[in-house]
Amino acid sequence: MKTFSFLAILTALLVSVYVGTSFADNVKLTQSGSELCYSCHDDYKGKFNKKYIHSPTKQGNCIACHNPHTAKYEFMLSEKVPELCYSCHKEKQKEFNQASNIHTAVVQGKCTGCHDPHASDNEHLQKKTGGDLCYTCHKQEEKEFKTGKIHEPVAEGGCLDCHNPHVSENKYRLKYPPPQLCFTCHDQQDKNFINAHYQYPVAKSNCFSCHAAHASDIKDPAMADLAKGRILPHIHPPFAQKKCDNCHSSSDSADPLKLKAEQAELCYSCHGDMKKALGSQAYVHVPVKDGLCTTCHSPHASKTEKLLIATGKELCADCHSGVIKKLSATYAHKPAVQGECLTCHTPHGSENKPLLVKDSVSVCEECHKQQGAFTHPVGKGVIDPRNNEIVTCVSCHDSHGEEFKGILIADGQRDLCIKCHKT
Repeated sequence: MKTFSFLAILTALLVSVYVGTSFADNVKLTQSGSELCYSCHDDYKGKFNKKYIHSPTKQGNCIACHNPHTAKYEFMLSEKVPELCYSCHKEKQKEFNQASNIHTAVVQGKCTGCHDPHASDNEHLQKKTGGDLCYTCHKQEEKEFKTGKIHEPVAEGGCLDCHNPHVSENKYRLKYPPPQLCFTCHDQQDKNFINAHYQYPVAKSNCFSCHAAHASDIKDPAMADLAKGRILPHIHPPFAQKKCDNCHSSSDSADPLKLKAEQAELCYSCHGDMKKALGSQAYVHVPVKDGLCTTCHSPHASKTEKLLIATGKELCADCHSGVIKKLSATYAHKPAVQGECLTCHTPHGSENKPLLVKDSVSVCEECHKQQGAFTHPVGKGVIDPRNNEIVTCVSCHDSHGEEFKGILIADGQRDLCIKCHKT
């Protein structure tokens, strides 16, 4: 019977080609649209009866996204997400490609992490609303934002009061750069505001170099007055002592925020040991070399030790966005994904490039202790014909992310080998 059915369909197909009619004209569906799908998937029909319904779902056009017969993607999707989403939302793809600060979920193409592909009671088909949606991924932040002095929008779950959910031209995907963003709520002309800033004109400053945007938990009693202003927990001593004029001109000068000396010179006036240590290094981090300490460190306060303006890959992403994109590859290096950049790299200077804590083979062997014993020879005496340099682990592996198993830079079955072994 099955053989007969197959032959009947094949015959219909051949006849349709011969007489110029479509195969669909000869093979009629028993029901139309989504009703046919619901004949098996009856549990889904009630789920889609919500306030906001995805257009294809509302139209009963299941095959706009799903292949009715076979597919190589989960849920019988006709294309992989996000390409499937972009087939309709082309303007979003263009917007995302042009932006400089992109939500990690967007970079990784996880549209359905936030949006339900069928229906939702929330606008824009969001699975949840406000902070509840954000906290499905940002679990550590959820813990941090529920202690100490909390910013009112955060307490109310208003993440999107300040942030764009997909992309932005501003750091942290802020709607506006500081202080413009802050002044949408805070009146810079208010007398209390002016007094709290010791008469310094902060209208062109970065509020986040002093204030916690979300929450602060300062436990030191000596810092109690600063805590009232939701100051970040790790504080630069001159700032904690209110000695602004250690670095800046006095508040009544013509240019109060002007630094008394070049940035690096100011920092080295206290951190002379750092200057001495870096003087002997073969390779120095570009911001350090350029004397731009505040590229990574806050001069006033921070939520992070060593006054870093962010942690892990969040900090490095500002300059190394190409590396961060690699972490969404099929195969990615675990320490890099976890934001443990300093497991392999030093932040200031090193005798090894690219600012590795040891030579590249030794760095890898810290975790992969047995690899050198049974894999391709590496190290002194093994020369890479492509560049006449010593073969190391990164001659074949990318240290961040790749599409090939083992984080190889090419297919390890053949393509990788013939890069060197051409004969």
